[in-house]
Amino acid sequence: MAYSEFDTQFFRLTLELDKHIDGYIDAYGGPADLKTAVSAAPKRSPAHLRDDVTRLEGLLPQDDPARLAYLTAVLRAMRCSIAIIAGEKVAYLDEVAQIYDIAPTLVDENEFEREHKELDLLLPGSGTIPERLETRRRRYNLPNNKVLPLLELARNETRQRTIAYLQAQFGSRYTLPENEDVAITLTNDQPWSAYNWYKGNGRSLIEFNTDIPVSALGVLSTFAHEGYPGHHTEGALKEKYLLRERGYAEQAVALLHSPSAVIAEGIATTAVDIIFPNDTQYNWLVEVLLPAAGMQTGETADDMRQLAAAHKYGRYVSGNAAILYHTGKLTSDEAVEYIQTYGLSSRPRAVQSFRFLTHPLFRSYTFTYTQGRALLLQAAAANNNLDVLFGRLLTEQILPSQLG
Repeated sequence: MAYSEFDTQFFRLTLELDKHIDGYIDAYGGPADLKTAVSAAPKRSPAHLRDDVTRLEGLLPQDDPARLAYLTAVLRAMRCSIAIIAGEKVAYLDEVAQIYDIAPTLVDENEFEREHKELDLLLPGSGTIPERLETRRRRYNLPNNKVLPLLELARNETRQRTIAYLQAQFGSRYTLPENEDVAITLTNDQPWSAYNWYKGNGRSLIEFNTDIPVSALGVLSTFAHEGYPGHHTEGALKEKYLLRERGYAEQAVALLHSPSAVIAEGIATTAVDIIFPNDTQYNWLVEVLLPAAGMQTGETADDMRQLAAAHKYGRYVSGNAAILYHTGKLTSDEAVEYIQTYGLSSRPRAVQSFRFLTHPLFRSYTFTYTQGRALLLQAAAANNNLDVLFGRLLTEQILPSQLG
């Protein structure tokens, strides 16, 4: 496709920023020769990068108001990233707001403690709650030889259900690209548990981190998150319809430090609910996946639903720890202990979580999960139609602040 001056300069700036922030670009589908040229050139200074943003602001396409608002927010996020590169002091929550277009706050710790009491009643056994949770987790840990076959089982099920969802929602208007595909591989020594690398042309590679044992309980929801109808599906549909059909070149580059990441994680954290409405994912786990894993734990689908409902605030613990640590209210050891205490985590899991929220690339990214899901569900509740909003987010450029 032919690129405008704005498109080319946008690609160039993202590539320049990626040289300063390793991993800033999550997926690149722009001109290969431009990538080679930028890679070979010296790094541009923060002052020059600011000039590049100003130049892009003067070239912003004006014909689509939604696209204009989206690109304006992306450029604002870039300015914040450049300020950080320049060594300027940016308050942590200002960083989150400017990059991600969200305003997270601390969640009341009483909510965590209330859920702990519920879990205490639901979990069998006589040890502490973390001990009983860990005992339960261990029962579902998969042996290495079972991980890939069960991921493939989840891939097939989530793909079929995603195709059915798109057909029901859009008919023939929006469909997955021909020959789209998701490859799976195992890895280790990463700050994340699973990651989708969108390769372009409807193809993704999803890596699963085996540093912490893969749980049979998480296989389905994780694959929905990373693959169908989560990250892979969003990437494939936006590439097909926004990039190829409408010529929105910015969709050829996925950025981690951008408001689009909040939408992406909102989609991903809600993905399993779309294709398994009313918490029916637990029925599938009990009836299909666990037998395939050779597991008989005695838990019913209703047991799983109740335990999940009693731990929904647990996802906010890392965000609290991030705010308290990055604003100087907790030391690193205290932050790990905070995650252990309120997240009911083992120390290895707490350390892994802290590693993520202090990683230079992900230190403010942690809120994309909780805020993305919360904003999506709030907006869907206002219109009483989650399926419709989810479909729009898969195929349109929408900002987090437009959901609030």
